[in-house]
Amino acid sequence: MIIENECLDQIEKIWQGNNKGYIGYECNQRSIKDDKMLKIVYEEENLALGYCVLYFEKDFCELEKYPNKIKNMPDKIAYVWEIVTDKNHIGKGIATSILNYIKDKFKGYSIYSCINLSNIPSLKLHSKIGFNTIYKFNQDNDEYAMMEFKNI
Repeated sequence: MIIENECLDQIEKIWQGNNKGYIGYECNQRSIKDDKMLKIVYEEENLALGYCVLYFEKDFCELEKYPNKIKNMPDKIAYVWEIVTDKNHIGKGIATSILNYIKDKFKGYSIYSCINLSNIPSLKLHSKIGFNTIYKFNQDNDEYAMMEFKNI
């Protein structure tokens, strides 16, 4: 079952137990505490198994300190701030269910996600859902892809 803006303590536990260094502590704490960010949680039997945090302002690249090469950014946008699945439930379709929920809920939006190119599972997931790479960049000795899904 998908729920919104609940299980925030469980979100932090999932991040702590499953983060492979792609999401920094400050970034995670901001996502939990910022009331403007939507927390989407996949839950079974009162246990959060995965989550995604969405941000809806156009300044997401600046906040993340990424270069913004998005031309003609649409008015209706959602940015995948972070998406994490509990390590004991990876490969069971949880992240796919969350992203499909987002696609269904935010019709008419362009959805963005920035992914470290070494995070192969996330790249495959986003590609499977229909995200396309719109540009790549290097930062802090890592390579990233800014991906977009036009949900029109």
